[in-house]
Amino acid sequence: MYIDEFNIIIEEIIVNNNFLKLKYFRHHRESIYDHSLKVSYLTYKISKKLKLDYKSATRAALLHDFFLYDWRKEGRREKKKLLKKHGFTHPKTALMNSKKNFLVNKKEADIILKHMFPLTLIPPNSIEGWIVMVVDKYITIKEFLQKNPDI
Repeated sequence: MYIDEFNIIIEEIIVNNNFLKLKYFRHHRESIYDHSLKVSYLTYKISKKLKLDYKSATRAALLHDFFLYDWRKEGRREKKKLLKKHGFTHPKTALMNSKKNFLVNKKEADIILKHMFPLTLIPPNSIEGWIVMVVDKYITIKEFLQKNPDI
């Protein structure tokens, strides 16, 4: 039941050529694409169960890391600078890329822009935004704790 509706909600996004490029950028211990799918699906399940705006939450969760670069490819000194900067700046990049490729509503934009709270300083305006923020952190921690022989 869930998976069919989830796939309908994300269909427009996951067939987009620019979004598909996320498969080639590593993020945590896997691709940005895979990470975003996990965040989006868990967000979908939680926000649907709570009878919230699960469509906007699901789409925003899928687009929350829509940046097309790999900060790990830089030299050691540059990597440290980019890592510090990346946490603060990638939400704006993700929103910009999202707006270039899709129609993004106000709630989705706010969720994408503020998913890194407290780094973004301003918290999300919606319960759905808080869910994406927490789910993203949960999935990230889970990914880091996984053993991955490729890394």
